[in-house]
Amino acid sequence: MASPLQTSIDFLESFGFFDIVLPFILVFTLVFAILEKTRILGEEDKHPKRNLNALVAFVIGLFVVAATSIVNVLRDSLPVITLILVVLLCFMLLVGAFHGEKEFTFAESKGWKIFLTLVMFISVLLVFGNFIKTDSGESWLEVVWDFAKGDLGSGPVVSSVIFLAVIIFVVWFVGWGGKKGGGE
Repeated sequence: MASPLQTSIDFLESFGFFDIVLPFILVFTLVFAILEKTRILGEEDKHPKRNLNALVAFVIGLFVVAATSIVNVLRDSLPVITLILVVLLCFMLLVGAFHGEKEFTFAESKGWKIFLTLVMFISVLLVFGNFIKTDSGESWLEVVWDFAKGDLGSGPVVSSVIFLAVIIFVVWFVGWGGKKGGGE
């Protein structure tokens, strides 16, 4: 027998709450916040035009909800991204346990901050790449992986990547890596 809470979740799902209402609220909130912060649509008396921002966010939210493929990607990928966030939080809890009584921040270790930011960015790209499908039903991640396995091993591609890596290293070394002390 299903619990009353499970019955209410099933009702919300059949009502379209998870496929229409929640994605609309999420997109509306994010677009409205960006429009309010950037003030792209103008200002009145040094305040953003809230009515105009709300209307644009409302329309964009409706367009996103109308595109079921986008809603499916959001519905499938956001729980995985939340799981990645929980893993990061657990990592920070473990690191913070060794910090003693002082507050845990990345202020002293900017290298870790940059590393974890890159790992999270790549993780989010991989998650979305896994859930965005092509017309043939393959995910973007599968398409990129198949391309990497087949075409990236060829001679011209490998030599071009090595050449590009050498150029980047030389530019980095000459521009920033070779400086010692407090010079200009």
